[in-house]
Amino acid sequence: MAKQKKEIIRVFEGFAGYGGASFAMKRLNKKQKKIRFQVVGYSEISQSAIDLYNANHKSGNYKSPIKNFGDITKINVDELPDFEMFTGGFPCQPFSTAGNRLGELDPRGSLFAEIIKICQAKKPKYIFLENVVSLCRGKCKPTFEAILGIFDVIGYDVQTTILDSKDYGVPQTRQRLWFFGARKDIGGLPEGFSLNPPKIELTEFIEDLLDVAPADDLYKTQQQVDHVKEVHNKPADYFHVQERLCYDYYNRKIRTDRICMTVTPPSHNVVRIVEPPVNGMDRFRKLSIDEHFRLMGFKINDQEREIVYPDNLTYIQLGERAGNGWEINVVTVLLDFIFKQL
Repeated sequence: MAKQKKEIIRVFEGFAGYGGASFAMKRLNKKQKKIRFQVVGYSEISQSAIDLYNANHKSGNYKSPIKNFGDITKINVDELPDFEMFTGGFPCQPFSTAGNRLGELDPRGSLFAEIIKICQAKKPKYIFLENVVSLCRGKCKPTFEAILGIFDVIGYDVQTTILDSKDYGVPQTRQRLWFFGARKDIGGLPEGFSLNPPKIELTEFIEDLLDVAPADDLYKTQQQVDHVKEVHNKPADYFHVQERLCYDYYNRKIRTDRICMTVTPPSHNVVRIVEPPVNGMDRFRKLSIDEHFRLMGFKINDQEREIVYPDNLTYIQLGERAGNGWEINVVTVLLDFIFKQL
């Protein structure tokens, strides 16, 4: 019997970052028996993101770079290749609680219109998008409802869900809002379709994802730690833990559940690791870059390195990319669950 050919799902990755969708789809290409994902182009303007993307993703022949179409507001849609799925974590600044919550009044909110322009012109079968959960709550809820209304008008049947990374194999509290839609003229989403994969019990905790021997320059001095305890009103022995844990700087507490708070760019300065004291001295530090990416779902160990870093990128640049990226474990689980239903 002749071997059945896989269906090719060509993908355009908008607002690509380091290629969270691409990393997940690489995993699925090894696992899926019926389909294969192929990225045919991406859009990104941050040079550090472009450098990281190009270092990790190549075109179908694994030799040449995937074409970056650059600024999404300047793309000529007639020059885009055909594709079956548009993916993108469209900019969250207009909606994030870390911003000023101006919603669609923020000029950056208009970038969503570029997604609509491309999807109206190219008519991909599917749309797969991500954003922060505050988009669908509070003052931003009218914007969220308007987005769903626009998808309906341009002919897409869309569902949304909120998923947390700690429910899908990664010890990080990271809630994100996901959208998936299918064109109504090809049947839309099937009856009973769900965006909620069965939860996966954690088998690894933060200790399991930390470096064996962290670099000395990651650690704060005792004077700096004493300042944190003073500002946060903590007793002298507060950081005398028995195992390595996450200190949630934002909420001023040690996470005793052995899970990390949401990984953010280093500029937000909120994720810290507290370790058992050595010779009575507190051990308090920031994450290494490998730790950033392990907590974003990447396999990085002595046998496997799922992501490589260009030599020209700094700690700040790589940390920013991780904090603003897609946690690829949850993306892999979600895309696998989606396409098993289609």
